[in-house]
Amino acid sequence: MIELKFGQRKVVSFRGNHKVVGGLTEKNKIDILLYISKEFASVDKHDELYNSVTNICKDIFECDNTTLRIWKDGLLVPVRYLRETTPPRRSVTEKEGYSGHTFKTKTSLLVQNLEYHPEYIDEGESTLSVMCVPILYKDEVLGTIAVESEHSFFYIEDDIEILEALASQLALALTSVRLIEGLIEANQREAGILKQLEFDMRMGRNVQSQIINTNIAPWNGIHFGTYYEPMTEVSGDYFDVVRHGNAVTVIIADVSGHGIPAALVTMSIHYQFRRCTSLGLGLTEILTELGESIRPQLPEGTYFTAFILRIYGDYSYSYVNGAHQKLIHFRNDTGVIDELDSNGVPMGIFEVSRSNFEEKHGRINPGDILILTSDGIVEQKNPERQELGNARFLDWVRQEKQTLEEQRDRIYVGDLVDSLISRFKRYKGEARNGDDISIMALQCNPLLNKAKSMMNVAKTAAREKNDSLAYDKALDVYSLDDSIKDSLLLLGRMYYRDRNFPKAIQFLDKFVKTSGEDSAYIHYLIGRAYYETENIQESKRSLKRSLAIDHTYSKASLRLARCYLKDNQSPKAIKVLQQGIKSAPTNEYLKISLKKLEDLMRKKEDPSLSGEDDDTKLAV
Repeated sequence: MIELKFGQRKVVSFRGNHKVVGGLTEKNKIDILLYISKEFASVDKHDELYNSVTNICKDIFECDNTTLRIWKDGLLVPVRYLRETTPPRRSVTEKEGYSGHTFKTKTSLLVQNLEYHPEYIDEGESTLSVMCVPILYKDEVLGTIAVESEHSFFYIEDDIEILEALASQLALALTSVRLIEGLIEANQREAGILKQLEFDMRMGRNVQSQIINTNIAPWNGIHFGTYYEPMTEVSGDYFDVVRHGNAVTVIIADVSGHGIPAALVTMSIHYQFRRCTSLGLGLTEILTELGESIRPQLPEGTYFTAFILRIYGDYSYSYVNGAHQKLIHFRNDTGVIDELDSNGVPMGIFEVSRSNFEEKHGRINPGDILILTSDGIVEQKNPERQELGNARFLDWVRQEKQTLEEQRDRIYVGDLVDSLISRFKRYKGEARNGDDISIMALQCNPLLNKAKSMMNVAKTAAREKNDSLAYDKALDVYSLDDSIKDSLLLLGRMYYRDRNFPKAIQFLDKFVKTSGEDSAYIHYLIGRAYYETENIQESKRSLKRSLAIDHTYSKASLRLARCYLKDNQSPKAIKVLQQGIKSAPTNEYLKISLKKLEDLMRKKEDPSLSGEDDDTKLAV
């Protein structure tokens, strides 16, 4: 069975509240989802599938019993459970018990203490805590899965999410098993099976499209062009871009094989890549973590390659190659194309460490283009069975860029990618794609130096209080390239200072989304600007984000308390201030504001105190 590393879960009581200790971590969850998919994919008989479900539930949820019921002839029939009970498991109608309720409503149910819900159980049953989810295929309920414990408050909402994911996989597996057994009974069902498989593949394509963004907004003068074409409905190719303020990190990966198994691995790569970048890991650390976190769950014989590129605010870059295609660097000033590589190994074959990967460095200048591809392009064959090859593709890059430059003043990287793909399609003609096709291209704005020069003038003017010149030059930079973060930040702060709060929100919000900047200070400014425009809901959202980043940021606590007072929610305002004082115990403003607010609450409760000082303004 799956090897999960988590302690025994327990339910503890603290000040009248119940809390589950132990259980599943985020890493456990991704391991479980991969395992469930792999486990169900190898099952082709109902009995094996039922046993697999109950055993998985026992391992994951540490339950006392699991009951799997299948809808048959108007009843929910218990087809498998971990142990028989007293009274025995029985078939129920859609109006009986928690299983009937879940089946009828098509919604999941979590009951923390069945002593308060006797309508859900038979007399004499010892179950106290239960999760029950429907097994849904399209809009049809095939049955239910109930995970039961003899301890109250044993499960939490996170457990429901995992059980729902298992039920979703089970629905597909049940359908597949039925189709397989039906094929044995009657070959004429083949057409229906193929149709169903096509539907499942389309579903997989829809899911995978959620993690692969082909329309990537620019970052600080770096513009993106992409192309993505799976060989089948789903793909083993993957690329992504993560912004983190002073840098942007790009990955392209290629999983061996095709179809659903390879696509599932790309989803795990996506999760782990986003997790690693959020932790601030270096490039060699990211590749090592990708290899080691995913390798135990890979189907036998499966591996993946990856190339990671990080561009910094000064337009230098570093890169690490895990046995992927080389990085193409087209240098705009000389027309030279460099193929950049570093020592690295594929992931998933054997245990890897940071020493297995080499990090190298470079710089992207105005007009330069960086191109990352999967091997499906250079290995494609035309109708004459001739492989495209790397040298020919590099010639295409040079020729297509020159052609575009002859047609317009300057090219955009998306146009170059479109031209390369058009030529690729002409080359392969009627031949089928031999692999998944992916391109990720990046271009540094050719006018970046001009923008930098104007930005320097704007910053100097702002320091010298020459606001008119500062606004003019910063807006000129914005019109030249609306992704350059210095102009967005300067304009946002100046409009904020001048109390033009709608404009401040426009530029500060774009600054956050474009750059990936995630500081408590910026979110506080946005929250304060929303407050001044009377948009209290958005103000609260931004201020909560500020405190999530830095819970000691007292200005955000004070302003959030004011938002709650605006909504006539004084108890919540008091709670915010109390939490602020716990995080910043030396902050006098928080203490003064809390005292004034508590005094106001006492006066409301005792009118005889109304003659005292009524000044309740928060000390912001």
